[in-house]
Amino acid sequence: MKKQFGLFALCVIFGAGLALAAPLPQETPAVAPAGHRADPSQQLRRLTKKLNLTSEQQDQLLPILTDRQQQMTALLNDGSLSAQDRHAKARTLREDSDSKIKAVLNDQQKQQYQQMREHRRKHGTQS
Repeated sequence: MKKQFGLFALCVIFGAGLALAAPLPQETPAVAPAGHRADPSQQLRRLTKKLNLTSEQQDQLLPILTDRQQQMTALLNDGSLSAQDRHAKARTLREDSDSKIKAVLNDQQKQQYQQMREHRRKHGTQS
């Protein structure tokens, strides 16, 4: 029994040593990986449903959403940026794309879009 307890204690100490010696995780990016975001087509379907977009508006929004996703992916893959710089650039990119999106919407849709954005900020979900 003492031998088993001693062996168990040795294993626990060895395991703890391995855990402490493990390399620290890399800095996490400020932007979610592409797999965790809706693709532009999904975003467009959601916006179409929520804002009752016309086909003309859909045609104008798809390139904006696609460009935003491509730029966010490039930003995420840019290892030369600090987390703070990446976060700031992501914010600027979102603000710019939001301005472009709002330019396509009518007044009622802009109001609904703004409410969707505020809901998402408060609840951390896609509305």
